[in-house]
Amino acid sequence: MTDTTIRSVADLPTTVEPAIVIGAGAAGLAVAHALMNAGVPTAILEKESRLAEPWHRRHQQLHLNTHRDLSSLPGLPYPPGTPAFPHRTVVIRHMNDFREENRLPVQFGVAVEEIAFKGDHWALRTSAGLRLARNVVVATGRDRQPFIPEWKGMKDFVGRIIHSADFGDAQAYAGQKVLVVGAGNSGFDALNHLAGIDTAAIWLSARSGPALLPKRIGKIAVHRLSP
Repeated sequence: MTDTTIRSVADLPTTVEPAIVIGAGAAGLAVAHALMNAGVPTAILEKESRLAEPWHRRHQQLHLNTHRDLSSLPGLPYPPGTPAFPHRTVVIRHMNDFREENRLPVQFGVAVEEIAFKGDHWALRTSAGLRLARNVVVATGRDRQPFIPEWKGMKDFVGRIIHSADFGDAQAYAGQKVLVVGAGNSGFDALNHLAGIDTAAIWLSARSGPALLPKRIGKIAVHRLSP
């Protein structure tokens, strides 16, 4: 079998690219846009086959939990009439519009498997072959992999345990007893949707009492008042 590790074949590519951005999420697109505006040729590598894949995979009721005016990509505000907290389909369209308007060169289906520094540049082993780059930006997101901690008795529980990433349709919980663990954004997002469903019971388990703020004060979104 041919050895394709960086150590064995790092000298094969001859072109050192100015910059490679790993990940075509909101951060990756924004960074690539800034680099290209500064005159730095940039390649964007995205392992998925389309933009905003995490948004595509989430439940149908999901909305952005930050205000649209604080969440738009550089130079492209959300269209007039967009709700303060846009639905996930609007966010997906916004990211695609940003890519198309700025002609960002996203290479889909290319996963980066290893990175190594080689003196004055970086070597990247990807699913499409080796690449060399003077600068590399890792924009893969900190919440890419759902995590469920283990606790005592978990294996003996006869019900279903899921991560909020797999919440699905709130209607599926009708008539069921539901325990939400965690009082962060995802926990309260689930609670908000479950509150409108005829469940048998809902409980919230939290390490400490969360600081709760209303979404709006009058007609003003609280996010607009944040320092």
